[in-house]
Amino acid sequence: MRKLISLCITAALAVPCVMFAGDNDLAVVVNKANSVSNLTKSQLRKLVLGEQGSWPGGAKVTVALRSPGSPERSGILKTVCRMSEDDYTQHSMHSDFTGESITPPRILSSNAAIRQFVASSPGAVGFIPLKEVNDSVKVISVDGVAAGEADYKIKAGQ
Repeated sequence: MRKLISLCITAALAVPCVMFAGDNDLAVVVNKANSVSNLTKSQLRKLVLGEQGSWPGGAKVTVALRSPGSPERSGILKTVCRMSEDDYTQHSMHSDFTGESITPPRILSSNAAIRQFVASSPGAVGFIPLKEVNDSVKVISVDGVAAGEADYKIKAGQ
């Protein structure tokens, strides 16, 4: 009987962890016409930092980011670029000054705007909470792991 009670308590405590595992996952979304289904974190970093300006098929990449201060933007800068907002600003200014920047990101004010922009722009890539994904965009995996899975690393910041 004690084993049964212990098992029930353990299961009850584990349920919230499982239910909320993907709550702060940021899905990497691309236009449905994009043939890419997986990127490495390194490739994603190059896209966000403007170091890679085209997809494997040759289409121009346009990165869509939320405004500074948003948890989505903070999360991308932290988990993908390993940068703070100040580091990212410095990187952008340096790239502009040296002429290394390919295309600056498109800054949008809401997750719905990012989803709509990606849906209507063939080369776009954006980051939105997994719970806000719909069938207008395609979700791609990162390092072979999809948003919502236990080992997914792209998270919204606080």
